[in-house]
Amino acid sequence: MRGLTFVQKNAIPLTLMLLAGNALAQTQPPVTEPPATQEKPAISVPAHSAEEEMAALRPVLIGRKYLDQARQRLAVQLARMSRGMDDPGPWFEDNALVVRDFFADVQIMYALEFKENAQLVSHGMMKRWGMDPDRLHQRALANLDRAGEIAVKQVGKLPWLHVIETEDGYAASRVLLHWRWAELTLGLGEALILGMPTRDVVVFTAVQEREKIEQLRETVETVERHQGRPISRKLFQWTPQGWQEYEAPMLDQAEQERGQQ
Repeated sequence: MRGLTFVQKNAIPLTLMLLAGNALAQTQPPVTEPPATQEKPAISVPAHSAEEEMAALRPVLIGRKYLDQARQRLAVQLARMSRGMDDPGPWFEDNALVVRDFFADVQIMYALEFKENAQLVSHGMMKRWGMDPDRLHQRALANLDRAGEIAVKQVGKLPWLHVIETEDGYAASRVLLHWRWAELTLGLGEALILGMPTRDVVVFTAVQEREKIEQLRETVETVERHQGRPISRKLFQWTPQGWQEYEAPMLDQAEQERGQQ
């Protein structure tokens, strides 16, 4: 997903960055202009059909704390724009971002990914398409799945460690394709431990050695802290029922004694 300055008819640009640390690469939702100010000229942008919009729909993973920052900044912008409106409630609802829980501190947003720009999906847009959150989610997953199989590569000096290679900005989003990960377990191992520190970085291993898991954890924490578009420092484990937060097994007495020496 690229940075953008997207404005549609009867809308104004939300020029501030939505997330600290460039968490969404300056991607921003179109904000429908309040009725009281719609006489202002709009900037012309390429029009897209409903079919083109549906084909461009993608899921976007985001950390809860970064989403909270986005909502706060958006709320401030909307409050400024709604001054003088008798009943801004419905307008606020239409401009709210569509969000869905994933797991732990990670949530899902949605974007339309066009060649010339990208924009986040609001409730007003979803209603215009005649969709509900479940249908929106399933369509976004289907589009991402059609983009191709999950490209996995071993890290050269750490053959036990794997990464997802992608240039489209949706590496972490592919974690949502649960059935694809079921296929990966057949070749890599029964249990996959995964970290998605940013939207562009996904690292995982099928090795259950404690030392290597700690290396994985340190890598995830370092990347989340220092790179843009952060998601989470947590580790997750694949199961047939879905992803769950990884919990390291308790040290036995012998391991504890060795660690204290």
